[in-house]
Amino acid sequence: MPGLRMVYNLAHAQPSPGDDVRNFGPSTGPVAAWILNGRGRAYHARGAGAFSLKWMAQGRARYELERRAITVSTQTAVLVDQDQPYEMEFEARSEAESFCLFFDRGLVAEAWASAEAGLGEAEAAGTLRPFPNVAFEPSAPLAAVLAALRNEGPVTDAALIESRLLLALGEAVSTAHRHRRLAIRTPAAKPSTRAHLVSRIEAARRRMKQADGVGCDLESLAREAGLSRFHFLRLFKAMHGVTPLAYAERLRVRAAEARLHSGGRSVGEVAAALGYESPSAFARAFRRWTGVAPATWRN
Repeated sequence: MPGLRMVYNLAHAQPSPGDDVRNFGPSTGPVAAWILNGRGRAYHARGAGAFSLKWMAQGRARYELERRAITVSTQTAVLVDQDQPYEMEFEARSEAESFCLFFDRGLVAEAWASAEAGLGEAEAAGTLRPFPNVAFEPSAPLAAVLAALRNEGPVTDAALIESRLLLALGEAVSTAHRHRRLAIRTPAAKPSTRAHLVSRIEAARRRMKQADGVGCDLESLAREAGLSRFHFLRLFKAMHGVTPLAYAERLRVRAAEARLHSGGRSVGEVAAALGYESPSAFARAFRRWTGVAPATWRN
């Protein structure tokens, strides 16, 4: 098959005859992408190398990057930059399973060029951009690709493995590209500090979206991000152009739009479900964002 040379390595933290290493693509030449699916109860690693995406298919692991601790789990992945030193260890003695994807410099440069070109034509020789070492919640497409790669393992045919690895790299680059744009707006001197602050703010923003903006007061958001209220407010506004509370209110109004449109609930019931003190307070907020009254929208 004229494609990438890839390796899928299924390993145990302790030596085991069940270890399975499969090679895909051309039999010669450098490896362009590889997978390490490791399982065990206690494991510690230290290294630096190719750009990688770290994820846990089971359990949790603690990574240390640039003297900062990051917890990786089934819900959180981390991008590790080219040649970035790191340490990792499983957090508990119960069975854990790490799932890591590695990509060579050429593939990463191509992915950067594609991301920066949008849907236009990307230059053949892309420029490698510095990746932020950031923790993030995998997007739905990336989560699906990781699950498929892990669940089907090295028995999948080479063409499908290649396709999924490229999709995963594309999603990872899109995440890094977005974080990079946010980091540029972040008022901090060191790139590593900017990347760390973006991770904290984005984690808070994900929590707000999951809650539809309900119960998202400034004090609790700042506390969860490990920042003062002033610092959290300043950073969020710099990155997203609005204050956290304005962002939360817009989320609540969007949720209200969907609930009113689906019918079956009164304006008062929707207002109470979304945490408004009264229907009139809800109506004022709704009109402020949509320009119409809730009852008009529902009808």
